Amino acid sequence: MPERKPEVVYRWDLDKTYLQTEFSTVRGLLQAAVEGAHRKRAIPGVRALLRGLSQSQETRVVVVSGSPTWIRGRLEKMFQLHGIRCDRLVLKDFGSALKRGRFSAIKSQVPYKLLAHLETRLWLQGRGEAVGEICFGDDAEVDALIYCLYSDVCTGRVGGPRLARILKACGAYDDEIAAVLGRLPLLGRDDPVQRIFIHLEGNSPPARFGAYRGRVLATFNALQIAVNLADAQLCDDSVVIAVAESLVKEARVDAQDLAGTLEDAVRRGLCRRDYAVQVVQTLLPRSAAFDVGFTKPFAARVVERLSAPVRPQQRPVLEPLPYEQLFEAEQAFARARKLARHTANRIPGLAEFLSPPQDD
Repeated sequence: MPERKPEVVYRWDLDKTYLQTEFSTVRGLLQAAVEGAHRKRAIPGVRALLRGLSQSQETRVVVVSGSPTWIRGRLEKMFQLHGIRCDRLVLKDFGSALKRGRFSAIKSQVPYKLLAHLETRLWLQGRGEAVGEICFGDDAEVDALIYCLYSDVCTGRVGGPRLARILKACGAYDDEIAAVLGRLPLLGRDDPVQRIFIHLEGNSPPARFGAYRGRVLATFNALQIAVNLADAQLCDDSVVIAVAESLVKEARVDAQDLAGTLEDAVRRGLCRRDYAVQVVQTLLPRSAAFDVGFTKPFAARVVERLSAPVRPQQRPVLEPLPYEQLFEAEQAFARARKLARHTANRIPGLAEFLSPPQDD
């Protein structure tokens, strides 16, 4: 039987969104090159999330990553081992950049990823599968900016001349700009992006993404993504249970951690209080979370804490963002974070002082 038309496309970044990897150093690159598929570690809860989402409805899974092309075989085998069907995997051609002396292109993400997103959208169009997309990225680079720009380009909110200026400001070469602009006439004029999730891998403050005017959902872990989607009826409750159990088993998350995750989700408008209460009262006590203390008496105490006032989620403003200024702000934030980490490592005790407090 032919496969049915997908209902949704899950568009994923890979490094620090799905995988625990470190490509900011030469050592990290070399480790990724020699590391076997069975050694690659998914971020806790994320494998259960993607597997559950893929099984709950007809889907396509597209992965666009800044990882080098030479690890394609290992990544494809990893997806097989994880039980994930990846319909299209796009990786970065480091070799071509090095041959042309474009060393900055190895780290530059905006022109590469935007072109890759547009080309995979055209691939979906060609298959008659240009449905809505849910996008996943992280705060290590500029995924939020790229996904918002991708949305604005697909709808025509950002046209060719403006796009060329944005790409130039983001360090794109002239031929990269021409390649992106050449795809514009081929696109449909619908907005593919339904949601943008940014995993706070680097513990960025969620307020950092207020500049994206409600178009980005900042999440600390996979459970916050699951409850957001389940509350919007974009996935089943079974996905929430699977993710929570994965966090318990993979990351040794306990009842207090799960409760804190849900309280934060309600407080920041990622899900309604009513749905969070349902998760606390009926889902978690019947899952593996019970074994780490999420009993019915504990759930009752959590429900009381969920009665605090809730800040409504900001409605997305669907108009072009000030991308040049956002890119400068992202670069400045990355430099400041790097400097802070470097300083913390040089001063005894400062790294521990700056680390998030751990529950007893």
